[in-house]
Amino acid sequence: MNTQVSIGVVGIGHLGRHHARLLAEIEGANLVGIADVNEAAGREMSEKYNVPYYKDYRELADKVSAVTVVVPTFLHHEVARFFLERNVHTFIEKPITKTLEEANDLVALAGEKQLTLQVGHVERFNAAILKLQSLCDSPRFIECQRMGPFSPRIQDVGVVQDLMIHDIDIVLSLVRSPISHIDAVGIPVLTENEDIANAHIVFENGCIANLTASRISEEKIRKLRIFEMDKYCSLDYAEQAITLRRKSNLEEKIIREELEVHKAEPLRLELEHFISCIKERKKPLVTIEDGKNALEIALEILEQIKSNLPSPR
Repeated sequence: MNTQVSIGVVGIGHLGRHHARLLAEIEGANLVGIADVNEAAGREMSEKYNVPYYKDYRELADKVSAVTVVVPTFLHHEVARFFLERNVHTFIEKPITKTLEEANDLVALAGEKQLTLQVGHVERFNAAILKLQSLCDSPRFIECQRMGPFSPRIQDVGVVQDLMIHDIDIVLSLVRSPISHIDAVGIPVLTENEDIANAHIVFENGCIANLTASRISEEKIRKLRIFEMDKYCSLDYAEQAITLRRKSNLEEKIIREELEVHKAEPLRLELEHFISCIKERKKPLVTIEDGKNALEIALEILEQIKSNLPSPR
């Protein structure tokens, strides 16, 4: 019995290259082809990993049992639907789709076909986040900062769907409560879309999350802070590190602990998980419903940002 999953990568841009690199190494995966409209980049990766290159992703359909979709967001629905219709397990990088209607369509199709459909919210596979999940009982206040220098690489979406959506997904996974209301602001600075944004999310259970994302900052920051009634966790995504501060039961002082985290490449863990979900027919850690929920909140934040923008003079 062949235990290998024949898989292809659609899109060999910055992130797609890492998909190809890892899938060429991961046990249980058999990288059988890559597709990209950029022929030079495609052939370069084809030669590097000794797999066929296809300019048209449709040529992969009868050669794979799974694909990873790493194309611009506006193409996610078209490409994913094509493969799902042909009974191919599909991994889609975040955000899941451009619109909720497109996301709902993929949810229904994957359910009908009983296929694995995983969304690429890679921070869920950050070793520090995996450790944090067992530490947070009842978050009361969450602060997220995700900032970095400008890159012209992402042009089709603003900072909310490019960066903030990571933190939206993490917050939703930690709080597990309906949202009461959202206040959001943001402005375009260097592009036509919002380049810096802040969202204040209030949950029905009383928890409050404050999310800030910027792609026009000099320093790269990836921080998460979670406050509970008796402890405070500070997490650094880039360093995969967690600092825990809690009250001492015996003395009136704060105990500070640097928790041990077994560091690993999050994208490798994420793709390994995708392969194992296909082989074992199990539900992904990040389901398509999770991806849809994160998109729904991101779109609501974007609506508020647009309504709060000052009128042009």
